[in-house]
Order: sequence, then C-alpha cells, then structure tokens
Amino acid sequence: MTPALRHITREEISARLSHAALLSPVRQAMIAYSAGKATSAAQVLFPAPGADVHVKSAALPGTPIFTVKLAGWSESLKADTGSGHSGLILVCGSKSCQPLALLHDGHLISDYRTGAAGALAAHSCLSAGPVDAALLGAGTQARHQIQALAQLREVRSLRIWARRPGASNSLAAALRAALPGSRVSTASSPSGAMRGARLVVCATAASDPLFQAADVEPGQTVISIGADDETKCELPPQLLAKADRVFTDSLGQSRAYGNAARALSSGLPEAELGMQELGSVWAKYDRLRSSEGQVIVCSLTGLGVQDLAAVSTLFNWETPRTNSAPAQKTG
Repeated sequence: MTPALRHITREEISARLSHAALLSPVRQAMIAYSAGKATSAAQVLFPAPGADVHVKSAALPGTPIFTVKLAGWSESLKADTGSGHSGLILVCGSKSCQPLALLHDGHLISDYRTGAAGALAAHSCLSAGPVDAALLGAGTQARHQIQALAQLREVRSLRIWARRPGASNSLAAALRAALPGSRVSTASSPSGAMRGARLVVCATAASDPLFQAADVEPGQTVISIGADDETKCELPPQLLAKADRVFTDSLGQSRAYGNAARALSSGLPEAELGMQELGSVWAKYDRLRSSEGQVIVCSLTGLGVQDLAAVSTLFNWETPRTNSAPAQKTG
C-alpha cells in the first residue's frame, strides 16, 4: 500500500531549525561520507540564463530514509519576489523506496546546514580563543555563517565587505543586534576587511577570485562556501598552492566545482594542492591547526548527506521494526 505523501511547509521547518542543532549531525555526516559509508551524488543544472539548480541525493546504511534535494537560484525569481532561492527535499523510505514526505523548505535547510559546515570548519582550523573575523559577502548565507560560528566561538570583532555597500550596512546592523557583544563594522574592500583578521569567510556567488593571494596573512584561516559549481570561484589558485593546508568536504566535487577546479584548470597539479577531506581528518582529530603561522584554506561545495543529516535531525522518521543495523561509530 502506498503511504500518503506528507507535505511539510517552510513554516513548519523553520520552527524546528536551529544552528546549534545541526552542528553535530553535519559533522558526523561528513565523517561518514569520507569513510565511504554514504552515497551522496550531486549534479548542477542550468535550465535558463541566470538560473541554476543543484540536485543532491544521499543515503546512509542503517538510516530509515534517503533524500533527494533540488535547490535553485533564479535572477528572475529574485526580481519578482526579492529572493532568488527556491527548493524542496523529497524524503523516501530506505527499504520501500516509496516517497514519504515533500519538504517545501525554499532552500532553508541548505542555508542552515551550509552554515553548520562552515562554522565547524572554522572552529577546527582556528587557534583557541575569541575570533576576529572578516566576512566577504552580505547575503543570506553570509549571515548564517556568522550565526552558526557564534554557537562555537565568541566572535569578538567582524568586518563585512560586499559589492553593494547598502547590503553590508544592512547585514552589519542585523548582526549587531544578534551578537551584541561583537564589534561589527564594514570595509570598503576585501583586503581592508581581511587585514588583521584571523578568520576570513567568503560567502558570495563570485565567478572570479575576490582578492589576491598576497592579501592573505600568515596565520589566517580562509573558508569559502560560495563556489559550489563550475562557474564560481572565490579564491585565487595561487592561494591554494601556497596554503599550508587545504581542506574540502569532497575531493570528487572539488575537482569539478569551485576554487579547486579553477586551480586545477589553471595548470596546478592536484598533488601541489594537497587537499584533504575534512571528514577524514575529523575522524582522528578535532583541531586541525598545528602552528599559529599556518595559512589554512577550506573550500566547501556542499554535500547531499548534510541535507540527509538535517532532515533526520528535524523530524522523527519511523524506523522499520526489521531494521536492526547497529549504530555506526563515526569518531
């Protein structure tokens, strides 16, 4: 008998979401992915000029559901509604393969789980103590990056740069209210925002690098989360070549999408980049910085298994009685 398809609205999803709740599930999902325990496929479609759709699916052994996500961006939608994001997630039973629910999240789950992944990467690559940060970008994901980071670290100061000064001013005002203990200001250039910061977070849809490799100072950690398809790039290839350590969420996706793909296409050999998956390193270590002067880069492209982890956390999906798979140790 085919089960009735449950329709879950953005409002219901929003009421359950929090940055803090997704930190541990996203980290463990990334560890499982790097250990080869997760099936997590990705495809980017460009159905029209100014539009892209990311299709990401994921399954984990012993998990009662699997997910297929469509997350879109459209310049036309943004012009009509003020927000270019769209999205939904199909939830199916792992044993029956039948659809159980359709989550009309409008990209909300993608925003929160990406915030969690960026915050986890930053936390593990920074030295202990309060953070002085630079934020390049002033959109929805830029805000989520800082709000998620604040669950793990004290954000002592934050400088924001965006191509539109009005956007950076607006985000600065919102984050001053959300983080009253932080000094939040704006900068007129990426290099100006980065100067003296220990953490640089890039959250844009840039098609070309936002700054020069020479702008990165010894000891800085650079997190890029916006370069998630073959058209986007936030970091100069020279930075990935000179960084002491380069991490990603997926070696396979990084070869095809974003900063690493641009570096490889420029002629840099992959061995020179020395990329490692965060999940594989987190299985052994919590902290990834071994000296104060290291330059560390994390280039994230987004994983379907992160969506699965978020959906599994948000809702209690009934586990079939015949499913006796033991809990998996993820380290």
